[in-house]
Amino acid sequence: MSGVNERADVDSTAGTPGSDGPIFVVGSMRSGSTMLRLILDSHPRIAIGAETGFMGALLANRRIPGWKYGAEWFQRLEWSDEEMDERLRTFYTEMFSRYAASRGKARWGDKTPFHTAHIEDMAAIFPNSVFVGIVRHPGAVATSLHKTFHYAFDEAVSYWIATNLDMVRAASTLGKRFVLCRYEDLVTHNEPVLREVMATVGEEFSPALLNHHEIQREQGAPRVVDGSTSSRDAIDARRAVRWADGAGTEHIEALGQASDLGSFFGYSSLDTEALPPAAQGRTCTLGGDDLARLRARSSERIDFTTTPPSLAIDADPEELARRLIQVEAALARTRSRRAVRAAEAARKVQRARSWTDLRAAWSTVRDARRS
Repeated sequence: MSGVNERADVDSTAGTPGSDGPIFVVGSMRSGSTMLRLILDSHPRIAIGAETGFMGALLANRRIPGWKYGAEWFQRLEWSDEEMDERLRTFYTEMFSRYAASRGKARWGDKTPFHTAHIEDMAAIFPNSVFVGIVRHPGAVATSLHKTFHYAFDEAVSYWIATNLDMVRAASTLGKRFVLCRYEDLVTHNEPVLREVMATVGEEFSPALLNHHEIQREQGAPRVVDGSTSSRDAIDARRAVRWADGAGTEHIEALGQASDLGSFFGYSSLDTEALPPAAQGRTCTLGGDDLARLRARSSERIDFTTTPPSLAIDADPEELARRLIQVEAALARTRSRRAVRAAEAARKVQRARSWTDLRAAWSTVRDARRS
């Protein structure tokens, strides 16, 4: 990977902690994570199916949303954090393991873009898991999000920054449990990249990884999978630079906000042709320890602690519509002086400690009725 001259030698035992554990693919939307998922799923021992978003359910089990006691509900039943994690680990492992076994595979995994924000939780709850991260040029990701989901280009760039900051922060703590590849390297130098990925995963390299489009057809995968990705398409190096054909001046300006973090990953220019090849004896991936060292060297010019606002780009449209209706209703209630004053009266009654308090609350109610 460009931008890093010092890379620890790929350790053939790097995947030992996760040799039987789950494999989590993480990265932003439109980064090539679905293609990477299809490639890994083509391995004779690995099953990574369609996106599940299971961490949303798992974390909701640990912390009930919208309740002040939600983070400690199981402790009220005298369950420890460790006991809760063990039960959740067993439950989800059984679900995914059954899926893997039904396909004749020994190991399971998952790929869901928003899981990038939950890497540390996943690593703690599944201590023998390994992570395969993927990053792509911010221009390519933002262009695809802009065209596919009709989001403003600058919002898409902000999403790229936020997601990849999450990934770097978490990866820096995982050492040999994490490996990061660059999309551009994966599609142009797929075998060297995948050999290094498999070293971290703890599996032997298989030629099937290079023919995932054929293996997926044999496995009966749907023709179109998550992100409108075709499971029948072979790895195509032309995809690395295709996005730049339609980039306008305003897009180039918006990409300026990602220039520092982009250079962290080796994207030293917005010109895709300036991307150096991954060959010439240079290793193709970065481990968690490599990212930690690179982060330390870049800390003076890149703020790794502050995440910019980011939209839930992959949210269900029906869910977004429901939330908008709720917000509009709440605003309508807020605009109603009568409703606001009645609510204030109710609060005063709840807090009342004397007859004086009750009289003041009743006065507020009368005023609200008159208005």
